[in-house]
Amino acid sequence: MKRVLVLSDGKPGHYNQSLAVAEAIKEIEEVEVRYVEVKVKKFSKYLLRMLLNSLLGKWILTHMFRPENISWFYEEIDLSEHPEVVISSGKDTSLLNALIGLWFGATTLFIGNPKKLDNKLFTKVLTVLDLGFNNQIVLDVAPTLPYTGNPEDFCIKYGLDPNVSYHTLLIGGDGSGYHYTEEEIDHLIAFVNATAAKTNWLITTSRRTPEIFEEKMQEQMKSEMFIAYHKKPLKTVGVFLTLSQQVYVTEESASMVSEAVSSGKAVVTLVPKQAEPENDYQKILEKFEEGKCIMRSKIEELSDLKDYPPSVTSSVKYMQKLADQLKGCL
Repeated sequence: MKRVLVLSDGKPGHYNQSLAVAEAIKEIEEVEVRYVEVKVKKFSKYLLRMLLNSLLGKWILTHMFRPENISWFYEEIDLSEHPEVVISSGKDTSLLNALIGLWFGATTLFIGNPKKLDNKLFTKVLTVLDLGFNNQIVLDVAPTLPYTGNPEDFCIKYGLDPNVSYHTLLIGGDGSGYHYTEEEIDHLIAFVNATAAKTNWLITTSRRTPEIFEEKMQEQMKSEMFIAYHKKPLKTVGVFLTLSQQVYVTEESASMVSEAVSSGKAVVTLVPKQAEPENDYQKILEKFEEGKCIMRSKIEELSDLKDYPPSVTSSVKYMQKLADQLKGCL
């Protein structure tokens, strides 16, 4: 049985993508998966990056350092069980991912653009954009776990009707070049309430949502179910997407947008006046838009987009394709 190690930097978006890749591998062969949250030491990471990016540095790391020396760079990690496959996303995990590849000859899978690291340190780099790497797997959408629960059980527990068509609203907050004003939150509240007579809304905030905005939306928005993350952080995104016909999502969160797209439902991304996404993310949004996976709408210009046509690809199909793409490198 192949040993797979999933590294997490503590960020749910990164971790969930890595989990999805691990699940795709399970479709190919029987594996034993171990999950570890890691924390890189602030100053050591610059030294480690410099060493990994040079031939001499890699020789030093391979011949003069051993796994028991990992405490020089990372806090409290047990590498006694030598992994055969490593999966991770996020710059703080990329260094350890590459290092384990050097030490153990493991297959290293990194999700996203490694940027300051040489991409050749990894067996495969998985990205939505074609970065021109020889070792790249180009994805339709970022890896996303499909919902595996029973939506009817969820409906019974929370008083929802499984036969009703819902709309989902995923609300984030400032970050990644996006800033939301109170005026825009008021526009969002007005939009939801104006459509509530004919739309059954399922709404959840997230860790990025300012608590003052969250409280205001919870008090004023008319919905069938409202999850206030800072009060009761239930994991409901997967079941909300399963129950819904259409999804509205604030655009700053690449992970929320990807999860919405992979659901196969019609997706509208909500754009504030102040929106300056990084170049790579802007290209991903353009790719989704050109492929008719999303419709982008400024919050102040929101209208009832009931005629927006849904996508046709489900997360299950994305997972099957990902498994096929991974077969040759394991």
